[in-house]
Amino acid sequence: MPTDSPKQGQLVRRKSIRTRAVRQYVLFAACIVVTLSVVSFVVAKGFLEQRVLAQLSSIVSAKEDLVEHVLTNDRARNALLATREEVRSILKNKRSEGDINEMYGRMREEHLPVLGMVVYNLSGEKVASAGLSIASDPPAVERTTLHSIVDEFGWQEHVLFSPVYDEDGKHIGIVGVRYDSRPLLDTLLSVASVGKTGEVLLGSEHEGELILLHHRFQPAGSKTLKLGKVDEQAEYGLPLALAVRGKEDLGKAEDYAGEDVYAAYRSLPSLGWGLVVKIEREEALEGTMRLAAFLAIIGIVLIISSGIVSYILAGRLTNPIVKLGKTMAKLGPGHWKFSRSTRTGDEVELLETVASDMAIRLQDTYERMEEIISDRTEELKKQYKTDRAILESIQHGIITVGKTGVIISANTAAAKMLGTEMTSMIGEEIEDILRFYQGKEDLNGDNNPIKKTLSSKSILQFDGNAHMNIEKSDGRYLPVRLVVAPLLDDGNIMGAVAVLQDVTEERKVDYIKSEFISLASHQLRTPLSTFQWYLELLNDGETKFTDEQKESVKEMTKASKRMTNLIDTLLNAARLEGGNITPELKEVDMNELVEELTEELQSLTKDANLKPEINAPENIRSIRTDPILLNVVMQNLFSNSVKYSEEGKSIVFTVKEDGEYLVFSVKDFGLGIPEKDQTRIFERLYRATNVREVDTTGSGLGLFISRMIAKSLGGEIVFKSKENKGSEFILRLPIN
Repeated sequence: MPTDSPKQGQLVRRKSIRTRAVRQYVLFAACIVVTLSVVSFVVAKGFLEQRVLAQLSSIVSAKEDLVEHVLTNDRARNALLATREEVRSILKNKRSEGDINEMYGRMREEHLPVLGMVVYNLSGEKVASAGLSIASDPPAVERTTLHSIVDEFGWQEHVLFSPVYDEDGKHIGIVGVRYDSRPLLDTLLSVASVGKTGEVLLGSEHEGELILLHHRFQPAGSKTLKLGKVDEQAEYGLPLALAVRGKEDLGKAEDYAGEDVYAAYRSLPSLGWGLVVKIEREEALEGTMRLAAFLAIIGIVLIISSGIVSYILAGRLTNPIVKLGKTMAKLGPGHWKFSRSTRTGDEVELLETVASDMAIRLQDTYERMEEIISDRTEELKKQYKTDRAILESIQHGIITVGKTGVIISANTAAAKMLGTEMTSMIGEEIEDILRFYQGKEDLNGDNNPIKKTLSSKSILQFDGNAHMNIEKSDGRYLPVRLVVAPLLDDGNIMGAVAVLQDVTEERKVDYIKSEFISLASHQLRTPLSTFQWYLELLNDGETKFTDEQKESVKEMTKASKRMTNLIDTLLNAARLEGGNITPELKEVDMNELVEELTEELQSLTKDANLKPEINAPENIRSIRTDPILLNVVMQNLFSNSVKYSEEGKSIVFTVKEDGEYLVFSVKDFGLGIPEKDQTRIFERLYRATNVREVDTTGSGLGLFISRMIAKSLGGEIVFKSKENKGSEFILRLPIN
């Protein structure tokens, strides 16, 4: 059923109760009509079949009785003729041939189908005759015998031979009468009461062949038909063959022409033939077919009528519901009035009562919700203004992106850092607005920190020593400190927030510090070298010193060496920061290098009374790297592990291949790094709080330099540490 076009916000009626009710009623009515029609058709067909078969059985029985009656009368007549005195006199030569003609004439006058009459003596010689002659010789008979005459055109005549006896009962001759069978056939083959396709078949057996002698539609002068072997046709179920075999029955069958028929068949004992009465099934069931057509028409009319009635009844039921639905659909702000119009006293009126009550409650609820929403909206506006004011007052740039990497919001500080307008950033892809560089390395594409956070759901931090830069709209680079944090909801990524801090001044200070350290280190190297030269002269063994003086000179020598190492370290750090040290990559035999590092570790641990543990495979693949810089990194790691481990503890040095990386691991069980210091452990000149009390001579540059060297070699350094449990530093270098 059609539905009204709904307004925006209204529910669409996808199905109609009226349509469903009409469909169900019509389907139910159709099932009843079809069932009754089919049952009526089947019953009528069964009755009609029984009636047709009963009629055929009656007809075939009557035909059989007709043939037997005619032939019995002919036999009786012929036997009576043989007892007449005229026939005896002819055989005794007491009468002339005129007497037989007289008898023949009287039989013709009685309209008997007699064609001829012959009297034979016992030798089979003709004594007298009248009419047509008899072609066959008389048999030696002691009783009346029937001979049917069948030629190629079927059964035309039959001859009866009866013995003649004198008064003493002596057999003196034979009398034969020739009868015309066609009058009997005309009556026998007539089935006008059966129907147009009704037919009587007369068949016999000749030399094992089934011969169709006569049938209703056989044209005059047509020859008999051979239908095949009698046994085969009987096995096939041909009614005529079964009748010839002496069986009788009625039912469905297939005739000699292959048509489906109803047939009744009998045998003719007098002739030894078969008799079949049949009618085509199509004609027999013609009345049933008309009944089926009539039932179909009546059924269609009834189904259509039931559909119309069902539609009217369903409409009376659903119209109040549809009207109620339209009224309910109009309920809304400003349209809360609900007028009741149904007075049916049934469930629909009850539904309307409930709907009216619900409309009143909806109005009250809506009005209360409007007040609550209005108050809440004002609070949210105030909160938004406060949050926005706080956000705008922050000097750090803050940019929020969605889970697809599109910028959702940004503050004024971020727009100023990028040299653009805040409104032009909203809705743009993060890579189109914010491009990152770490030193000379481009961090866009898959290396973009914000995209990494969106995919990994983890926080990324880049401090001032990471040398992170962003590209401004005018193409210049701005040094920043970056923190990117994911926005999660029950573990599902919703976006990320990036915090940018301008570290231009810090970067300048770092540059000035590096320049100062480099200049100071160069200036100190010359007097320090002179000082060391004089110390060597004092230690040549020729100068005589007291023990106290010798100890002083020894301490000064140690101090000068420490000063030299510190200056060299400062210079190396400055060169690395300035990019003045470039790794000289070459193919390095790692087996030899690991052996050298092992000897170095064993030497360091021996002096410190520690236990070295070496875990390295026998054959390690060669890699392209700078052996000198790699040695510097490993010496720093060894030195730190030895320096901050207690006596008797172990230092574990492990080398292994991990996919495309060669991994060096140095693990100790010493002081460890406090959790609060772990984020700054790679900063320049920074030392953990717990090691300052143990070793006051450290410079805080070893790990800083090591990380810079690892990065220049294409690798990385990471660590795992727990205070008072030890630390493990891991260096990963690419194999290729």
